[in-house]
Amino acid sequence: MLFTAFIFGLLGSLHCVGMCGPLALALPFGQQPGRVGALLLYNFGRITTYTAMGGLMGFLGQGVFLVGLQSWVSLLLGGLLLAIGLFSVQVEFNIWNAPLLAGGYVRLKSAFARLVKQTGFSAIFSLGMLNGLLPCGLVYLALAGALTVGNWWAGMLYMTAFGLGTLPLLLTFTLLGQRIGKIGQGYLRRAYPIALAGVGIFLIWRALQFQLPANFSLWEALNNAPMCH
Repeated sequence: MLFTAFIFGLLGSLHCVGMCGPLALALPFGQQPGRVGALLLYNFGRITTYTAMGGLMGFLGQGVFLVGLQSWVSLLLGGLLLAIGLFSVQVEFNIWNAPLLAGGYVRLKSAFARLVKQTGFSAIFSLGMLNGLLPCGLVYLALAGALTVGNWWAGMLYMTAFGLGTLPLLLTFTLLGQRIGKIGQGYLRRAYPIALAGVGIFLIWRALQFQLPANFSLWEALNNAPMCH
């Protein structure tokens, strides 16, 4: 479960580079001498938001866990990711322009703009937490996965693992963004649909795996197979 969430975040982090990378590069603390610590704190705030939302989804999804729909949800998520990757669907564009969410997105941007002007650890951490609330199709799909884990603490762990998976590439891009250049950034963005389709295939493969019960011995079952005569 946690491994799947981490791989989901790791491969999907190409999306984070395209959506949140330029934002992180534009933040003032990204150019300061202590930028590594500041960026880690910023991302810790982002992952904290993911963790809190994962706890809520895990709590709400207890009924889903009890009826055993995890494989079906994984299959659905995999299919959606595969379709988004293959057809390059602009999920965020559709989310930002949704009538029910447009107003909240504007207020979120205003709060973000106010915090950027402030200094100190609390402001950096708060900026990261707000970043975790930005409309993101990849995060929403991860939250749908957290819906199936069975309880609130497992949902928190699931989204924490997802957030940690997004950290290596996003942090590296933020630190080396100027050196990578526009050409390198373009390659990363073009690789994003491929990575997303790969995550989708991985989730579909996981959903289709036939797992034997832990107390079932295949050898004993073959030796004691029922005979029809």
